[in-house]
Amino acid sequence: MRARDNPFAADRIERIRYRFAGTSLDELLTDLEEMNYRAAIMGPEGSGKTTLLEDLRQALEGKGLRTKSLFVNDESPLTEPQCRRFLSELVPQEVVLLDGADAIRRSSWFLFRRHTITRAAGLIITSHRPGLLTTLVECSTTPALLREIVDDLIPQAHAISPALLDDLHNRHKGNIRTCLRELYDLYAFLPQQ
Repeated sequence: MRARDNPFAADRIERIRYRFAGTSLDELLTDLEEMNYRAAIMGPEGSGKTTLLEDLRQALEGKGLRTKSLFVNDESPLTEPQCRRFLSELVPQEVVLLDGADAIRRSSWFLFRRHTITRAAGLIITSHRPGLLTTLVECSTTPALLREIVDDLIPQAHAISPALLDDLHNRHKGNIRTCLRELYDLYAFLPQQ
């Protein structure tokens, strides 16, 4: 099978948008406005935090707000000079979207938070742990969510058993991204029709 024909190819996975449970994007935008655009999106790895942050960016820009994004993780850390440079370039009309706030060193986080209060229109972060900012939403996954996403991605002729998907979800501790990566490999070896 050619990589581009695999329904779990990266370009197809990136098109999957955040799926709301018990709320909606409009409700989150209302909550964000009430929180002066300063809030955290919480959850474990692979639960949709980054996807939701991307969806919020589009919605905020659709409302006429300017955004400025920054992605931080262990492989792409934020050094103190990078932090200072980023902060020096902020303008008051921008809402800062920081993906991976808990990957920033404590001293840089305090500098970041203090400067965005005075130099930005807001600060929305993703984090694995609570306490950095007030929580807007806590992302989580379920085996049913994984089954729904897989059903949207693959042709019915190659349906994957719900038991296998439940096992994947449990084995990967709910990390949908890791489940989909493994499904890419599994699907590559299915017999072609």
